[in-house]
Order: sequence, then C-alpha cells, then structure tokens
Amino acid sequence: MVKKAALTFDGAPNAPGTKNILDVLEKRCVFGTFFMEGHRIEKDAETAVVVKEKGHDIGNHSYSHPMFDEVPLEEVKEEVERTDMLLREKVGVETKLLRPPAGQLTPEVKEFLEELGFQIVLWNCTGLRDWEGPTAKDVANRVMKLAGKDPLILVFHDRVPWVPETLNIIIPELYKEGYDLVKISELGISGIIE
Repeated sequence: MVKKAALTFDGAPNAPGTKNILDVLEKRCVFGTFFMEGHRIEKDAETAVVVKEKGHDIGNHSYSHPMFDEVPLEEVKEEVERTDMLLREKVGVETKLLRPPAGQLTPEVKEFLEELGFQIVLWNCTGLRDWEGPTAKDVANRVMKLAGKDPLILVFHDRVPWVPETLNIIIPELYKEGYDLVKISELGISGIIE
C-alpha cells in the first residue's frame, strides 16, 4: 500500500517565498496546500490567485494570526469569517480547510469551527521547525527522520528562505520512501499534532 504525504504551507501569500515554493512544486509536478492569512491576501491577492490557478489547495489561516486558545470566541469567528470573505472575493475560493495559528485551539473553539463546517487541519510532525534552519539540508534531515508515518502531514512556512531548497531535497527522497505526495483534500482526513 502506498503511503501518503501532504506538503502544507502556512502564512501565504508571502512574496517572494510563495512564488519560489510554487516554482519548485511545478517543476516537481507536486501539489500542496497553502493556508492563507487575510491581511496578506489584502496586500497580495495576485499571488493567492496564482496558487489557486496552479491547482493547489487553499485553506483559511485566520486574518491576523492570533492564538485561538487566547482570544474570545467572537474574535475567532471574526478572524475566520473575514479571511473567508477575502478568499471568496479576492481569490475566488470557497474552502472548508482551516489551520488555526500555531495549531492552538481549545475544545470550545474546535467545536465552534466544526459547527461552521470547517475541517481543522493540523500536522503530525512536531520538531520540523523549518524556521530554525540553519540550512535547507538540516531541515530536510529533520523531515526524513519523520518518514514512516502514514499519512505524513508536513508544515512549512512561505517566509522561510530555505524552504524551496528543502523541497528540492525532500521530494525525491519521499518518493524513494514510497510516498505519494497529495493535497490535503486528497488525503481525506484531518491531521493531528503529535
């Protein structure tokens, strides 16, 4: 049986990082899932539209990235709905994929978001911490230590400059490990934080 891995990216659109990631994914014929922040869509809807046009999944990552376990439920609702509106109006996307900032949420927030129809997508690869680098090879080594999980849901950040190089290293390696690289919508399940 083929194992599945999903490459996910938080903080989009984030030029030039998002474009650099898109270039690598296109070259490698791989699709990913981009979780977008509303305030970034307001500044760069054009890049967000390119993500959609290239066939990648798009999810909601809040408007301004507050920790959902630290703010009132009404603020969570406003953050999610505002980004939802921007995704529809500026990008032409309706999505039910949602990743809470830093994966943080309370049982109350989780229940509320699920009642709104969102699929909460977390990850199962703590320790990846792409922003710590210090190099693409170091991040790639951390990723490959996680290989074996099925499914494997990896989280990267558009703003981290060595992520494109990391992807160029890990994509062929994941294929060698027997993974099929898929979008979250093709995975059919939510991630969990371990």
